[in-house]
Amino acid sequence: MKISVIICTRNRFDDFTKTLSSLIAQTRLPDELIVVDSSDGKKLEGYLGSVDLPFPVRYFYTQPGLTLQRNHGIRECENDLIFFFDDDVNLDRNYLAEVKKVFLNDTNHKIGAVGGKIVNTPPQTLRLKFEIAIFSFIRALFGIVGTRNGKFYPSGMPSHPHRSQPSGFIECLSGCCMAFRREVFEKAKFDESLAHYGLMEDVDISRQTLDAGYKIYYQTSATLIHNESPMNRLKVQQWAEMSVVNYDYLFRKSWARDTWRWLFYYWALIGLFVANFHSLKGLNGTFNGVKKVFSK
Repeated sequence: MKISVIICTRNRFDDFTKTLSSLIAQTRLPDELIVVDSSDGKKLEGYLGSVDLPFPVRYFYTQPGLTLQRNHGIRECENDLIFFFDDDVNLDRNYLAEVKKVFLNDTNHKIGAVGGKIVNTPPQTLRLKFEIAIFSFIRALFGIVGTRNGKFYPSGMPSHPHRSQPSGFIECLSGCCMAFRREVFEKAKFDESLAHYGLMEDVDISRQTLDAGYKIYYQTSATLIHNESPMNRLKVQQWAEMSVVNYDYLFRKSWARDTWRWLFYYWALIGLFVANFHSLKGLNGTFNGVKKVFSK
């Protein structure tokens, strides 16, 4: 099984080069790297042309938009497996090999996608631990994005696997580390209506994968660190607003036909306000998002 790795990037040259280093160190190297760049300049193109890599690399320059860039990368590759990584991750050296094992052992092609385990160092101070515990409780109570079991809440919001969760089937991928059989994209594609940063694009492609009849597997032996670069990220108010707008769009797209879910939808919107009560900018962003949604 041949592997294509697609990395979409924008204005994160230093982060990208660190991610590339961890890709070069893999025990199972990719058969190709596809870089889809939407940076303000083409510094990265020159860099890639000047370094000696142990695998072929193809560079493409596109308009900004994460979902647009990912779809462009898919169109350019033909290998059996497609791995997507954010441009600010640090992969364990066995990451590709461990994920490939899952696909190889799945001879009936029931598994369409595999996610790895994010192993960022947990907070050490008592204050941070307390804040995370409080916000985790709020998120679980209102059924909004948080850590639970890697499955969807009744609200249609995703949850991520908890730290001690073993390998097994889940429903929600994390956008920084997703691997797919190429055949999945005969039935699914990244939704380019989720413009620019494309918040929750991983939620949507997870649901599409399941709707196409495939399962999603969580492989804990494939580990990585997500460094979450501060470069080119949404500000608090923008993020809060987009959280509401994109959630509403995806709920109506994928879940609204189940009438009973609307109660959980409105409960989740209240939860987004509660989760931002500590931040005036976050509250303003949530309010602006709700105003946009209900003024349509």
